[in-house]
Amino acid sequence: MNAYTVSRLAHEAGVSVHVVRDYKVRGLLRPVARTAGGYGVFDAAALQRLCFVRAALEAGIGLDLLTRLCRALDTADGDEASAHLADLCHLVERRRQALTNLETQLTELAHSTSEISA
Repeated sequence: MNAYTVSRLAHEAGVSVHVVRDYKVRGLLRPVARTAGGYGVFDAAALQRLCFVRAALEAGIGLDLLTRLCRALDTADGDEASAHLADLCHLVERRRQALTNLETQLTELAHSTSEISA
């Protein structure tokens, strides 16, 4: 098992230790063990989750939805987790459509701007 401290987990994910600690408080990350000194130890699944959460946040997914999803996954509530995953998939599809529409508008705007310049 790969064991990660907060600082190593943060380094591997390219975030600050403050982000890892905040996510831990919010329930997005959970240590799998504790050291003799009481420090949390994380595993490779925590690193994968941290990277997923960061990617979701960059895509505009809110912390509330991500927190509910992670808590459902951690409690092994399959029905609740499936419902949150379905919500997230729908949200991603709506965002994808919105971005496609925006890209079309930008292309049209660039085209009309180049015609004005010519």
